[in-house]
Amino acid sequence: MVEEVDAFVEIEGAKALIDWLGFVPSFHDARLIDIELSSNRSGRLRLEAFRMTDKIDEDGYFILDRRVLVTLTLGEIRAVNLDHFTTIGIVGHMQITRTDKRYRVTWDSSYGVEGCITANSLRIDFEPSHPERAVSEVA
Repeated sequence: MVEEVDAFVEIEGAKALIDWLGFVPSFHDARLIDIELSSNRSGRLRLEAFRMTDKIDEDGYFILDRRVLVTLTLGEIRAVNLDHFTTIGIVGHMQITRTDKRYRVTWDSSYGVEGCITANSLRIDFEPSHPERAVSEVA
């Protein structure tokens, strides 16, 4: 069996996202708003994400900041396994691992789509959102 290792910090574009957020994201509670798969074996996952602070608002909810639209671009997709595909997902936890030659993006959800996609290449891009607007208004 080929050993998988955590690979987030090695992905092109990951360091800039880590620097901006201040930590390696697990994308907990991020909205997986778009899954794009193409017959030419490329694809994208788009997530509305944020940083949860330790501050509480007047209604007792954690204050969220650093709202961001994150795009994972997958090249040469080798395998796809998705459940609940027709429903936008709320990510429970996302993990990106690699073997010698491939990346594996795996996530579970508290609601909606969850699954695993394996690809030969992976890149991360992100666009910070205006704090007074929902991230989906920026896309």
